[in-house]
Amino acid sequence: MTALVTGATGFIGSHLVNELKKKEKVIILVRDVMPSKWLEEALDGCVKVRGDINDYFCLLRVMNRYQVDKVFHLAALSIVKTAYRDPINCFQTNVMGTVNVLEAARQLNVERVLVQSTDKVYGNTEDATLCSELQPTEPYGTSKVCADYITRTYAQVYGMRAIVSRMCNVYGLDYSNRVVPNTIRSCLRGEPPIIYKDDSSKRQYIYIDDAVRALRFLMDMYPTLLEANIATNDILTQEDVVLRILQFFPTLKPKYVDKPEIRQVRSQSMRVVTWPPHWEPEVEFHEGVLLTIEAFRRYGL
Repeated sequence: MTALVTGATGFIGSHLVNELKKKEKVIILVRDVMPSKWLEEALDGCVKVRGDINDYFCLLRVMNRYQVDKVFHLAALSIVKTAYRDPINCFQTNVMGTVNVLEAARQLNVERVLVQSTDKVYGNTEDATLCSELQPTEPYGTSKVCADYITRTYAQVYGMRAIVSRMCNVYGLDYSNRVVPNTIRSCLRGEPPIIYKDDSSKRQYIYIDDAVRALRFLMDMYPTLLEANIATNDILTQEDVVLRILQFFPTLKPKYVDKPEIRQVRSQSMRVVTWPPHWEPEVEFHEGVLLTIEAFRRYGL
């Protein structure tokens, strides 16, 4: 089979294609990206096409030329702080980009489409299920709610085999501005990692290998319409995250600073995998942190 992966040069996308390419042909869209040892290895062997999800006709040409059977749609403006500062670009990419992907897939009768979503659609909800209200608190979460409903519309109205995968916070070898990689990189440089004062908000964390397994499982197993929550039992505050990482760097101490004033969720969690019942995460946070540290040492900061 042939899979198209959007967002393949991003964190989750690069780890996904690194696994997919072992068993199937993988097509990826690329723009200008900073080269790295990890990306070169992860994307090696994939068919690289210069393109963008904001270009509908490019998507149409790529899916048609390579006879794409399934699409993993991961491309998005996914950093909450960035989306907060630039909502127009956030909505253009996350909402209309998803429309472009789904419409191109519909026109060419692509067999299956997975649209990556987020737990941010539930807002400040703990123990969320698929029946919980969608109540985002910032532009990124709102854009993903829109994409979720659009995907549902394509499935219900046009009979597409489309799935929405709502995932909690993913960590691993990641060069984006997120708490786990930021903390690990600081520690590896011998710098004190930052902890925000009086921040009691909680998040769920899932290791990248488990996230990739979940996406592949859902793509292979879902019925006509499905929304899935992918989560873990690792529910931690930002301070918990930093202090657990510091267990691997006993000579370092954290630096406590005031938290920036950005509107975002306070506490959030989902029930561990609402569907399917036969999947569960395998890597606990302590092990995942160790694997991430080893990966940064191998591929560089």
